[in-house]
Amino acid sequence: MVDSVIDKFGRRVEQRVLTKEPLSSYTSFRIGGPAEYFYTPCGEEDLICALRAAKAFKMPTTVIGNGTNVLVSDRGIEGLVVRLMETSLQPVIEKGLVLARAPMPLSSLLDFAMSQDLSGLEYLVSIPGTVGGAIYMNAGSFSQAISTHLAYVEVLDPNLEYVVKKHEDVDFDYRYSEFQQSGAIILGAAFDLEAGDGATIRSTAARIRSEKHAKQSWEHPNAGSIFTNPPTTYAGKLIEEAGCKSLQVGQAQVSAKHANFIVNLGGATAFDVVRLMDIVVQRVYARFNVRLSPEIRLLGDFS
Repeated sequence: MVDSVIDKFGRRVEQRVLTKEPLSSYTSFRIGGPAEYFYTPCGEEDLICALRAAKAFKMPTTVIGNGTNVLVSDRGIEGLVVRLMETSLQPVIEKGLVLARAPMPLSSLLDFAMSQDLSGLEYLVSIPGTVGGAIYMNAGSFSQAISTHLAYVEVLDPNLEYVVKKHEDVDFDYRYSEFQQSGAIILGAAFDLEAGDGATIRSTAARIRSEKHAKQSWEHPNAGSIFTNPPTTYAGKLIEEAGCKSLQVGQAQVSAKHANFIVNLGGATAFDVVRLMDIVVQRVYARFNVRLSPEIRLLGDFS
């Protein structure tokens, strides 16, 4: 089976098709069982080759970026896991728009925008991950989201056809994009940013970075905010007031610094994290009659 799958990928990429690869190495949580098949494509031609091979085998496919907003099951993920992450990619400016590919680190996009004195993405500072992952989750902070300045996005639809979708044709909401349900894979995007004063832009980014580092947990592996904020308040506030700060299951702990973070103290399992999430949800609901919803993606079998 392994050889036949590799044949479908093509022998030129044989060395990059890994089997039973531990996904804990590719997630910021440092948690997760193995991928049945794991592949990091070098460019979009490689990506399409891999996706066609998976489709030919009727193999389930999971796409991840830098693994910063996911919790992978201890049992791992069946089928093909494709990692879209290329640190060498850099944005370009074309016809007044900033173009960025999906596997590009989000930090590279921000650094480029600030170097060109372009404003609009400062609020994304210190959000790890890739451009594609940020669009997929409609990442943001300080009541801003990456979709605000999105001009268009390039995707592969479920039939592996190339499609360009304008901002107004994409369904975005708080921590939501239609790509979470459509099955389309983000390839790249264009951003319409505003010319501004470079010193002001960099000062704003530095202030936001400082505020985040003061409030958020960086001492232990984590996946950022675990729950989305309810409409009129903050998840972290409810979790803290429900008495859940520092609550621990196994080696997973609600951060003592930011209650909407769960940290891996060392050797935590996905089961530890999910059990801890369940307890937090129950306690917050019992106290405030508000049911928290996960912001992180749960990947694999959690039954």
